[in-house]
Amino acid sequence: MKVFSYNKKISHDYSIKEKYVAGIVLFGYEVKSIKNSNVSIVDSFVSVTENEVSIVHMYIPPIMGMDKSFRYNPNRKRRLLLNKYEIRELYKASKAEGLTIVPTKIFLLKNKIKVEIAIVKGLKKYDKRDKEKRLTANKEMEYEINRRNKGKI
Repeated sequence: MKVFSYNKKISHDYSIKEKYVAGIVLFGYEVKSIKNSNVSIVDSFVSVTENEVSIVHMYIPPIMGMDKSFRYNPNRKRRLLLNKYEIRELYKASKAEGLTIVPTKIFLLKNKIKVEIAIVKGLKKYDKRDKEKRLTANKEMEYEINRRNKGKI
């Protein structure tokens, strides 16, 4: 599985509740551009209606040598391919208070481009600080354990 784009801010700013993998409707030149790793999902989000899910503000730049007269919107709305149950679950989550749906990564699976989307809940500033403290404490403990175990061997 080759990952083309990964949103690193997700794990820092949100707590992930549930993840889904979706197909995405693209044009051929967009596929070429993504396979060259020219894609950004940093500011994008997922829009859900009753029977359609789409990704908004995913930036796919035009490929080199593309005709300049062709009107191309690199931030256009792109439809995601999910089954009815998943669409229903995402619709419920989008209507729930405090939950957001965001793309986490774009990857290649069985020669098809897929998007991993997640239902997330935003973290407060004090939650982020607490998480950082726990991570730092765990790293220091592991370092100390490894340092002490080295002398015994």
